[in-house]
Amino acid sequence: MKNFAFVSTIETTRWGGSEELWQRVAVWLASEGMNVRVNVKGWRPDPAPIQQLLACGVDLTRRRTRPPWAERFRRFLPDEPYRWLDQDSCDIVVISQGANFEGQFWASACRKRGIPYALIAQAAGELWWLDDPAADHVREAYEGAAASFFVSRANLELTQRQIGTAIPRAQVVRNPFNVSYDATPAWPAESGALRLACVARIAAKFKGQDLIIEALATPKWRDRPLHVTFYGAGPNERSLRHQAMLRDLSCVTFAGYVKDVEQIWAHNHALLLTSRVEGLPLAVVEAMLCGRACIVTDVAGNAELLEDNFSGFVAAAPTVPAVDEALERAWQRRHELPEIGARASEAVRRHVPRDPAEVFARILMGQIESTSGLTVRTPSSRRRAAAGSADDEIIDAALPV
Repeated sequence: MKNFAFVSTIETTRWGGSEELWQRVAVWLASEGMNVRVNVKGWRPDPAPIQQLLACGVDLTRRRTRPPWAERFRRFLPDEPYRWLDQDSCDIVVISQGANFEGQFWASACRKRGIPYALIAQAAGELWWLDDPAADHVREAYEGAAASFFVSRANLELTQRQIGTAIPRAQVVRNPFNVSYDATPAWPAESGALRLACVARIAAKFKGQDLIIEALATPKWRDRPLHVTFYGAGPNERSLRHQAMLRDLSCVTFAGYVKDVEQIWAHNHALLLTSRVEGLPLAVVEAMLCGRACIVTDVAGNAELLEDNFSGFVAAAPTVPAVDEALERAWQRRHELPEIGARASEAVRRHVPRDPAEVFARILMGQIESTSGLTVRTPSSRRRAAAGSADDEIIDAALPV
């Protein structure tokens, strides 16, 4: 029987899309009879996905959060919460990072103990550059990993630029989603207005909802029958509501969190997502599976699954002029959106498997079974990896097999 340990580095929010992959993989492995341990920040009450893990018999540890300054002085502090790694033997520790630089200390703790580990990187940002000493630690984390998984090829390439090295044993995997793989919601009843949905956590510094409000405040959009509904909750909802009131916009609605995603697409014609920072959003995958075109910013993996002007529309950057330009192209072709959405539906199924969690779980199991797959990398082996070797090929593990 194989032994897996999962660590989520998320500290600031109860749950989010970046948690879905590791959680569903842990559930799948537990259902297959594997021993699974999980370490997460403690929230009370437990989020529903954590309750599901408990129901599956997963060994759960809820850690306390250190003060922000603590990691700077970690060498002088007790080795908590990393002593959790000493409790039971495991074949691999999977460190799930909400952002691409969050797992360095867990990785260091694994190397110190000689435990193989893998890194998952979700979001990455163009402005997230580290000072050299910190970048050195992150570089060591990736070079010492048995495998590193990214949810978009763009974020893999960005991370390599930010740490100044090719990441060995890197693979691209896909996140799970919250609609049926065979979803076919009916096209919304025509009301004379183009209805767009922005499905994202209400966190403007990441998701850029403020750009939508500013774009819609121009006279051109005020005179057109277009409505944007913001679906989701988050820390900037009140500020964005006030921004919309300040601009005297009646064409936006805040609908809150909606669990039934397919119902969102039964009432909307296209996705409008103006992210500043991303991984590869569940919202894009879900909209495309439901046959809806996506209007997105060219950030991280936003545009990796769609083709501009063919299966969606891509704004060149997360700026108001760029968003306006892409939105204008979509408006001019609004009567073609059913056909564009149908092409999106076909495209996404070429890139995203029916069950991404199972695909990823089997990748982890296969690496454990490999005689050379999961080893703690020594400095000499890291130097060989930096020079290039046969196992450094980037693999897109998201394609159906």
